[in-house]
Amino acid sequence: MITDDNVRQFYRELLYKISTSKSLAYRHFDEEYYYDALHLNILKINSVLHNYHNEKLILYTDKGFSAYSAIFSVFLSRNIWIPLSTDMPEIRTLDILRAVEPKMFLYNIPLPSFIVDFLQENGIEQVDINTILNGEQKRDFDDFDFRTDDIAYIMFTSGSTGLPKGVPMTHQNYINFINNCLNILPFGKNEVFSDYHDFAFDISIFYLFCCPLTEGAFAPVINETDKMIPLHFIQKNKVTVWSSVPSAISRVQSFKPDDTIRTEINIMFLCGEPLSLKVLAFCLKNTGISHVYNFYGLTETGVENFYHECSPGDLLEYADVGFVPIGKPLHGNEINVSPERELLISGLQITPGYMGGIGTERFEVIDGVRWFRTGDIVDKHGDVYICKGRMDSQVKVRGYRIELMDIEVQMRKFEGVDEAVCFTIEKKNNNILAGVLKPKPGYELNKNALADFLKKNLPHYMIPAMIYIKSDIPLNQNGKIDRRRVKEICLN
Repeated sequence: MITDDNVRQFYRELLYKISTSKSLAYRHFDEEYYYDALHLNILKINSVLHNYHNEKLILYTDKGFSAYSAIFSVFLSRNIWIPLSTDMPEIRTLDILRAVEPKMFLYNIPLPSFIVDFLQENGIEQVDINTILNGEQKRDFDDFDFRTDDIAYIMFTSGSTGLPKGVPMTHQNYINFINNCLNILPFGKNEVFSDYHDFAFDISIFYLFCCPLTEGAFAPVINETDKMIPLHFIQKNKVTVWSSVPSAISRVQSFKPDDTIRTEINIMFLCGEPLSLKVLAFCLKNTGISHVYNFYGLTETGVENFYHECSPGDLLEYADVGFVPIGKPLHGNEINVSPERELLISGLQITPGYMGGIGTERFEVIDGVRWFRTGDIVDKHGDVYICKGRMDSQVKVRGYRIELMDIEVQMRKFEGVDEAVCFTIEKKNNNILAGVLKPKPGYELNKNALADFLKKNLPHYMIPAMIYIKSDIPLNQNGKIDRRRVKEICLN
């Protein structure tokens, strides 16, 4: 149980750490800032935010130091943080803006003209974070009237209708997860936390709060080269806590499969996609990392709900499975497994529901308890759980949870497409997206033109890497698309 007092104490502790720590707060190679600078920035931004409470504020930022300052100021001022990815295509961005109807739009990078036009047409206040930080005004936080069930942040996931789904999370939802991390992970003082993913990917909640609460430093991955091959970044920035999807480590492994890798990483927090034994063996044997953890969760269920502390014994114990188990439920999470082996989760971390009241079929009340249907199949292996994949058309690609129907909706909008189907191909323990198109009579489809079209309508991680054009798409006996057969035809 998390009470209003617990939430207030959490934020008081957060502000206390930020305002009193003498430690390093941010490192990007030679660029470094300390907590006194972070605290000053937060107070300056609060001079603009202090009159607002429980308002939806969008942040459109890079990963510079000012971005972290703005995020904490939004939380501490009792407003709702909504991260907006800067690499999202125009149509997707506008869909999110329309769904949110934000009170304020904060940014620290130049805005595309379509965003400027939208903000002006809808009378939404625009705030340049850099302008605030260049000024002198600042204001202390004098209102800590936080409530457990108030919304803390909103993130967007893929939706089967072709529109992104907004997932609001309360203070209780995510604070329970953070408390679990602080209790389980062996953090020391002055850790250096990697920031590998986009702020709009909910793994960001892990390092955004565990870092200052342990007086650590943020180390953001900004350069695309560092993103593709992160070893140089890890070593130069002296990262001690690494958090990412396993495929990020798999890329290091592919370049140096047999080398002994020297880093200062002590804690590895992996999540978002299955952790293969091959990657685990590399972490344990080639890098010598002491503490490797596999976490499992969903955006709708407060980031992570299961955890497993990995050990060399896992390589033998789960050899027949090929993957590390998702482990045991974190405190505050209750689980149920349906007769069809679908995992259901209830407890402190479940979202109040999607924005707009959509997706109610994902929630079910059983004997007075509200459960979220994950769509994942699980099996028990001793005293831990193993995730066996999805029940529906939802997949994970590079840690992002994607509705294949969302991609299909956009592909069908392309001129000359009669039908579209998506599936995934597993290569080296990674999911690769593939799309199948059936052209309308008399049309010849251009794959390059389709790729350009999809780039304008979908995030980069939702664009199929492989496209097949077929004159016919098989149906099953019920007249529905036979997805298994479609895949077989394309791959054979």
